[in-house]
Amino acid sequence: MKKKTSTSELAKTVCSPVKITMVAAAVSLLGACTTPAPLPPPPPPPPAPVAERIPYRPLPPGGASYVMQMPEKDQYGQRMTIISGVSDDEQVWHFRSAWNVAALNCTAPQYQPILTAYSAYISDHARGLKRVNDRIERNYRNKMGARRAGILEREERMTAVYNYFALPPARAGFCRAALDVSNRALAAPPSDPVAFANENFDLLTAPFEAFFSDYEQYQNLSARWDAEYGDRYGASQPGWVAVQEARRNGVVVPSAESDPASTLAEPTSAVGAVSDHATGADVPVVPVEENFVSQPVTQPVVSDAQGSGSS
Repeated sequence: MKKKTSTSELAKTVCSPVKITMVAAAVSLLGACTTPAPLPPPPPPPPAPVAERIPYRPLPPGGASYVMQMPEKDQYGQRMTIISGVSDDEQVWHFRSAWNVAALNCTAPQYQPILTAYSAYISDHARGLKRVNDRIERNYRNKMGARRAGILEREERMTAVYNYFALPPARAGFCRAALDVSNRALAAPPSDPVAFANENFDLLTAPFEAFFSDYEQYQNLSARWDAEYGDRYGASQPGWVAVQEARRNGVVVPSAESDPASTLAEPTSAVGAVSDHATGADVPVVPVEENFVSQPVTQPVVSDAQGSGSS
């Protein structure tokens, strides 16, 4: 005998799937009407690479040549130059020589006292200075064994001494020092030329010592630049090129006693000379402006070997 199903049970059986379907549809419609969440913002672009700032190759002081040989120091730290280790008489004569160079080369209006004081010094003390000169000549004659040979030997040495004091890169400090000495002589005219020379000799030589120290600092700084940047940027820098040429071609490197024109990176004019009547040596006249340096400063550019070319 079959069991009878009630009407309510039949309705529940038939309607349940429909209800589920309708709920699912409602949920689906509800989801379709909901605003989607916004997308996250894009990440910021990577920072632009910072361009490397390449420094200029250091420049030598005073417009000096890019390649020079500095005087070496002895075990006591004293530089060994043409004016070191000389006799008392030669030191007096070197003082006179330095003052002579200043009188010829320090020609700006403010340096007029130099010529005035030097002229008075050699005029007022002509006899005393001649005695010094005669003793020096006698020493050279004895050393060389003949008067003529002694004169030639001394001339050659005095040429180097005059070149030393005419060193253009040291001109600014040298002219100021010579002006100081000259003002002292004019304020209190010396009665003893030898004593005055010995008292003031170091004042005239100090600017050259300062130049040598400054140039050695340039050598150290430029060597660091060459080691770090030379392969890539050296070809655009006149100093680096000069160093490479000197190394490859065996170029004679100027020193403090060389022809003054060779000690400048950019010679501004020809070097003249005035003969010293006492020794016969030529006193260089280099008309450079002590506070003006003519030297190119070039932007470092990658060399052709690196693919960017140079200018």
